[in-house]
Amino acid sequence: MLTFTEGESKLILKLKSMPAETVLKISEPCPLHSVCTPLPLFRLYKIDDSSFEAEWNSHHSIGTKQVFRFEDAG
Repeated sequence: MLTFTEGESKLILKLKSMPAETVLKISEPCPLHSVCTPLPLFRLYKIDDSSFEAEWNSHHSIGTKQVFRFEDAG
């Protein structure tokens, strides 16, 4: 199980008060290409009021995806 950074934890707290199916993400420009559209480095998807999906990516490849309960992520 991955642990959350401070920035990721703040996004999780924000997501908790939003409606189901909300997507929040942390993105940054690709350091190698000025024209490409990189994947978000961290993506959250609110499934329902008790759970969410977190996804960690690199700029060009999909990474780990895991479902968490809000009560366990705090």
